Amino acid sequence: MSLSDPDGVQIAKNQCQVNPLPRILVVEDEPEIMAGVRLCLNGVGYRVLEAENGERGLTLALSENPDLVILDVILPQMNGFDVCTTLRRQRFAAPILMLTTRGEVPDRVKGLSLGADDYLAKPFDARELLARVNALLRRLQREKPPDRLLRFGPVTVDLRNRTVFKTGKALALTKTEFALLDLLASTPGELVTREQMLAGVWGYTYLPNTRTVDTHIWRLRKKLGDDADAPKWIKCLAGRGYILDKTAIQ
Repeated sequence: MSLSDPDGVQIAKNQCQVNPLPRILVVEDEPEIMAGVRLCLNGVGYRVLEAENGERGLTLALSENPDLVILDVILPQMNGFDVCTTLRRQRFAAPILMLTTRGEVPDRVKGLSLGADDYLAKPFDARELLARVNALLRRLQREKPPDRLLRFGPVTVDLRNRTVFKTGKALALTKTEFALLDLLASTPGELVTREQMLAGVWGYTYLPNTRTVDTHIWRLRKKLGDDADAPKWIKCLAGRGYILDKTAIQ
């Protein structure tokens, strides 16, 4: 990676007209490349989160919800392809730029088919990296969905900003509870099966015999104040799954 052209970096800085101080997660195990990418991104105002292996990168992506992920393919503990696959199964929506020494077409196709948004082969120039990052963030701004608010009774849920208030007081929902509510809200009034929940929220590619879905729905109802014996909002279709009653949504 070349950082020898300060004029090129300054041009990229002037072109960076996305949200102020976006956060970018860089998952890279080579210290020299990590340092170069950090310098490049910090120089134009981006905040950088760092992970030196795939497992750490996956954890940070899901817990910190960065605006963009720069993800190396060849990583210790968990490779970039597996990280990308797991993130998309967990409904991680931010752009992913895969970064690797593999420039062959089959590898690029594989990365993109797993949910990556762009692909940059090493060695690369700082100007090209910044151009791709800026383009992905601008596209994210254009595609950013409108506010998604749900209101039932005294509860207001902002699915976009991941906040919940009940009678004006904040409720603490877990990431899994938010994911379940988001999945139900994507098709209000329609059945979401347990199998769909296990795949969409937990990323299962098989169907284990588990009561995980029911346990989490019970906890979600309790926090929202939805009586499990006579639910008004999240209703169960015995043996099949759950429905968010759209008639109860204001």
